[in-house]
Amino acid sequence: MPFLTFLKISFPILLNLGFLNYTYAGMFDRRTSDGRLVFDSLVEQGLPHEALDLLFRMFDYNEGIIPNIDSAVIVDYSKPSTVKRLYLLNLVEGTFESFYVAHGIRSGILEARNFSNLSETWKSSLGFYFAKGTFIGKKNGLSLYLDGVDASNDNARVRNIVLHGAKYVSEDFIRQNGRLGWSEGCFAVSIEHLNYIVTALQTGSLILSYHKDLMKYARRNPQEQALLGDEYIPAGVNQQRVPGEGGGVDFLGFQYQNIFNDSGLHHHLK
Repeated sequence: MPFLTFLKISFPILLNLGFLNYTYAGMFDRRTSDGRLVFDSLVEQGLPHEALDLLFRMFDYNEGIIPNIDSAVIVDYSKPSTVKRLYLLNLVEGTFESFYVAHGIRSGILEARNFSNLSETWKSSLGFYFAKGTFIGKKNGLSLYLDGVDASNDNARVRNIVLHGAKYVSEDFIRQNGRLGWSEGCFAVSIEHLNYIVTALQTGSLILSYHKDLMKYARRNPQEQALLGDEYIPAGVNQQRVPGEGGGVDFLGFQYQNIFNDSGLHHHLK
């Protein structure tokens, strides 16, 4: 069975597992070299329990199908952009590394508060992505292909949502603007760390775009999600677009190469 055909079927089951009483094998039983459970080790280091639970269940429901079971990413959009909120997980040693990552220009100023699966919204999307393969884009250079496999992000390829590097993802940009730069919904990371992150993920990995207050709502209302109330903007935070960020008239866009035809993936994600 093609990879994401099975993944697409299993994910709605995954989302309802809180109502069942299952004993899980597989990823939840994986241990580090010193005998500790990988899951417990990651939670103790500060990763969100709910996000890890969703990720590990996704692996277990697709055991033997996901190519890369040693690395994965959780992006915690519950945190502001000035925090390194992209967590690259080492699922062998039970450790992780943290990196800056942008959110969409219409998702919020400092925080990602608005999410969408609709085209032309320039917002980030919640849910699981399957990352495999790279290409060189006209605007952003080296980029990682992403396919959304949840109802809240399955329009990712149509929206040209990928992982790429950007100059506006840097500590210098934060110092000058009081926030990280904005993308057009893509996972934009620093150019310095782009190759490292892409290398870890490009063979076929999971990325979970997560927000602690919106995951359940995203399951019920997959097209758009938003936090109530207005965002608090501290003094000194630049609320205007800087040239080079997402949303500019110089946006070139690109078309995905249809590299998944043999698996039937394109049709199953519709």
